Amino acid sequence: MSDMILQIGELVGDVVYALLLTIIITAIIIFILGIVITKWLAGKKDWKDSWTPAIVVNIVWLIVIIIVSVALSYANLDQWVSTVLSLVINLILGAIIVAKVYDKGFGSSLLFVIIVLIILFILMIVIMIIVAIIILIIILG
Repeated sequence: MSDMILQIGELVGDVVYALLLTIIITAIIIFILGIVITKWLAGKKDWKDSWTPAIVVNIVWLIVIIIVSVALSYANLDQWVSTVLSLVINLILGAIIVAKVYDKGFGSSLLFVIIVLIILFILMIVIMIIVAIIILIIILG
């Protein structure tokens, strides 16, 4: 009985480790893709398509997402409410950041942010699944 509990504990530890690795690796990939997508979309809109504004937008966005996520995790809200609130904050702050960095109006910046977020959300799901499968295969054999 003790061996079985130990094996279950090891399995749970492996799964938690795999989940944590998946989240970290996916976040790094999405951050890099966010820079590329921001630059690409800015170029398509005939905005500044250099790397600097795209990097600035995504670094500020990353900092905001981390702060909002940590703050909301301590707010003890329902997961659904927390997710929607986080999305609204990210949309508004993202539009303000994009408007300042690219010197555009709030409306066009908000549309820009919505497009980038939709693309990143779809990519994040696909990448997270792929990374999770790879990590689980490596960890669990």
